[in-house]
Amino acid sequence: MLVKYKKLNERTAMGLIAFSCEVKDPKYLLETVQTYEQDENQQLYLYKQDEDFIGIIGFQLVDGHAELKHIALSPSFRGERMSYMLLDAAEKMIRMEITGATEETSRLVEKWKTQ
Repeated sequence: MLVKYKKLNERTAMGLIAFSCEVKDPKYLLETVQTYEQDENQQLYLYKQDEDFIGIIGFQLVDGHAELKHIALSPSFRGERMSYMLLDAAEKMIRMEITGATEETSRLVEKWKTQ
């Protein structure tokens, strides 16, 4: 289940975003999460399974579609199938077409769309 990011989940969001980027510096991760908080055109969701947050997905809203900026799953839940489930849930929730924003997210989105 996707849950819209809230400030009380800041540390969890930082930890999950760390799985999606090479920079692990806490200051950088905090700034990344705060960008989602402050920019109304960016949306961040946590993926909850049972009682645990196991994934995160973040978008930039642009001209009627959503550009995927971040997607990450806890290591024990990784795999294309879980990423696809996360993308399916996000597309239903935001009701917009999802496109890739980076080279990496573009590849994932294209594979997801052709599955």
